[in-house]
Amino acid sequence: MLRILRSGQRWLTAILIAGIGTVFVVFLGLQGPSKFASTAEVVKVGPLEFGLPEFERVRERREAAIQAELGDRYDSRAMRETLDSLAARELVETGLLALAAGDLGLHVTTREIERLVLADPGFRNEQGKFDRERFEKYTQYVYGSQKAYMNDRRLALLSMKMLALLQSQPEVSEGEAREVARRDLEEAQIAFVAVDAGKGDPPEITAEAVAAAIAGRGDEIAKLYQEKGDEYNRPERVRARHILRTLPPNASAEDDARARGEIEAAAKRIEKGEPFEKVAAEVSQDPGSQSRGGELGFFARGQMVKAFEDAAFALSAGQTSGPVKTDFGYHLIQLEERQEALVRPLETVREEIARDLLRREALRERARGRAQQLADAVRGGKSLEDAARESQIEVRRSGWLTRRNPFVAGLGSSAEVVATAFVLATGKSSPRIFEIGDAFALVQLLERKEADPARVDALVEKKRDELLEAKRNARIGAWLEARRAELEKSGDLVVNMKAIRG
Repeated sequence: MLRILRSGQRWLTAILIAGIGTVFVVFLGLQGPSKFASTAEVVKVGPLEFGLPEFERVRERREAAIQAELGDRYDSRAMRETLDSLAARELVETGLLALAAGDLGLHVTTREIERLVLADPGFRNEQGKFDRERFEKYTQYVYGSQKAYMNDRRLALLSMKMLALLQSQPEVSEGEAREVARRDLEEAQIAFVAVDAGKGDPPEITAEAVAAAIAGRGDEIAKLYQEKGDEYNRPERVRARHILRTLPPNASAEDDARARGEIEAAAKRIEKGEPFEKVAAEVSQDPGSQSRGGELGFFARGQMVKAFEDAAFALSAGQTSGPVKTDFGYHLIQLEERQEALVRPLETVREEIARDLLRREALRERARGRAQQLADAVRGGKSLEDAARESQIEVRRSGWLTRRNPFVAGLGSSAEVVATAFVLATGKSSPRIFEIGDAFALVQLLERKEADPARVDALVEKKRDELLEAKRNARIGAWLEARRAELEKSGDLVVNMKAIRG
């Protein structure tokens, strides 16, 4: 998830959802209809209140974006709490910014919102003209009313105006930008040793040691069981692809027949031998999966609408369904893989977990000991290369490293290792032991190259822009945290996670 929040326009991305582009996935996706009747308050920011409908819209949009980013790696169960927190945070930040904008006398006119609607490509027909019926159906389906939609857009635009004001304040000098460009273009090459705790013959763990661990470290073993829950307990899941031909709410019989006929035509192409993913990429109207050939990843029961779920779980691997109708239109589903439910109670795996815990600890301690011997030799005046050679430990050399990329081929990603390379004198070794995954590493600087002045000159403007963006984000982040703390102290900021999770 990581790149979802990493963007330089972090708050703009989170709060300005001005058009239908990303939101429209919710309209066409496989989620249930919005709960407009629910009035449970989820987030309260001063006089602004956001209920479950607002929370669900934000969460579904966030989920669609993360699904598109992660593809097959997306796990809805693992992401559930993260998505809840992201959605609640977005509502809080929208409220904080909108309130501050109002306090400063900023406002949004109806004309501004109208321009936003008219400019949105999601509300245009095939001829590129504004489609009022499409707009009305969308606002009714997703927001419950045009009034709710207009209020949502008003808050988003107010938030944008406050963001623009905050962003106008930071400055970056040429000297700052030049120094960052110079540091970014410096290069260093290191020798390194990585003592891997995952390699070597595993030590023998006695039954007595396992029994002692079970007796004395029960809480730790139970925690490991919970952390590795998917290894021991997993519901039945299926992985499927689908093709969707959409239908608007209250579609006419003619439209229904057309959508069904399009799905049946797709099914005939597949029956004749065309790959399902090729047909899905060409004809599916689900924007969340079309580019992936209809791939939906793994899902358990309860994650899709019932008609879709029942059809998918009734299939055998490799089998394709007939037309399946849901509230979103007609689907064609192909089952890729099925994973049966897995249930192993803690009582049955307690010994296995304890033995594995002790084995990993013993391997790490052995690797740490070998690394410590090298560190002691470096402190005694030897180079890392000489010390490793005497201990018959392999020494490897990196390519040219830069500060902006913490990855070292053969070692992994470590900003601390790369930073150390740029403070060591040429030929010198560091006695510090770096823990990188299961490895214990030490480094020696072989050579460092200064930045080429011409390349520095060419990079200054870009670095100035990046620094300015970073300062703006830092400024906005600090402002939001201060406002959040102020309202929390006065009791005017409430996040009711119980309303979300029941």
